[in-house]
Amino acid sequence: MDGTVPNIMLIVEVALTALVLTMWIWRGFLDMKEDDHLVLDQAEEHLQREQAAIRAKVNSLTRYIKVCSVTWVLLAVATLGTWVATELNLV
Repeated sequence: MDGTVPNIMLIVEVALTALVLTMWIWRGFLDMKEDDHLVLDQAEEHLQREQAAIRAKVNSLTRYIKVCSVTWVLLAVATLGTWVATELNLV
């Protein structure tokens, strides 16, 4: 093995890290728009729909962040294992 696989894995991991950080930042922006408690009358019902839409986006984004984070950890372990195996000349 000439080291291309660990390099490719490292590039994918960096890209995945950038993706997760971008999603975290985006979720933070969405959370800033969300109110924890709303007291609304009939005239402000559109605000309730807005808040429900924001909450749905945050929940959806949270699922993707969890999946990407687990994938990132698995890829980090695989990259580290490949690097150690290469350095110990096991591969």
